[in-house]
Amino acid sequence: MSKASLLGLPEPEADELGRPVWSCGEVEVSKAYRKLSVVVHPDKNPGDEDARRAFEHLNAAHRMLKDPSSREDVLRGAADKARRRREQQEAGADLATRMQLNAAKNDKARELRKAEGAGLHAHVLEQMRKRQEEAKRRAEAAARAAARNEQRENSGEEGRGGAGMAQGRGAGGGAPVQGPAGKARPAPEQESDEDDEARKSAARNKRRKKPTFM
Repeated sequence: MSKASLLGLPEPEADELGRPVWSCGEVEVSKAYRKLSVVVHPDKNPGDEDARRAFEHLNAAHRMLKDPSSREDVLRGAADKARRRREQQEAGADLATRMQLNAAKNDKARELRKAEGAGLHAHVLEQMRKRQEEAKRRAEAAARAAARNEQRENSGEEGRGGAGMAQGRGAGGGAPVQGPAGKARPAPEQESDEDDEARKSAARNKRRKKPTFM
C-alpha cells in the first residue's frame, strides 16, 4: 500500500513530461493523519497489536510526506508507477486509439514545456528586477553617505576658519585680550600724533630748566 493510500489520500499521477502531479499539500496530509490516528491510537485501543502497527505505519507515512526531501522521493516513485500503468493501458488499445492518445499526449507535453519556459522566463525577469532594485538602493545609500561626509567636512572647515579669525582679532585688533585669570582686559589705547608731540616737548623743556639755586 502506498503512503498516500495509507492516509486515505488520492494517488499521485504523472504528467505528459513524466513529472509527479499531486493535488494534496501539507495541510491535507496533516488533516488526514489526525483523522485516522485518532481511530488507531494505542490509547484508544489498549492491547490491540493491529491498531498499534497501523498507528506506526500512519506515523511513518505522515513523516515521509511532510519532509520535503522524502516527499519528493515518494511522489517521484508514485509518478513512475502511474506512468507505467498508463503505458500498459495504452498498449492494450487498438492502433487508432493509440495514435489519438499519442497525439493528445504530445500536444499536452508541448503546452507544458511552453508554460514551463514562460514560468522560467518570468522567474528570470523577477530575479533581474530584484537585483536592479537592490543595486539602486545601494547606490542611493552610498550617495547619501557621501553627502553626509561632505557636509561634515564643510562644517569642520568653517569651524576652523572662524577660530582663526577670532585669534587674529584677539592679537592685533581692538578685541579684548585674555588676562592671566582668563578674564578679558581692554587692549592698550593708541596715542595720537599730537599727544606724542606734546609729550616730547615737555621732556625737552624739563631738560632745559635751570635749578632754583643758580
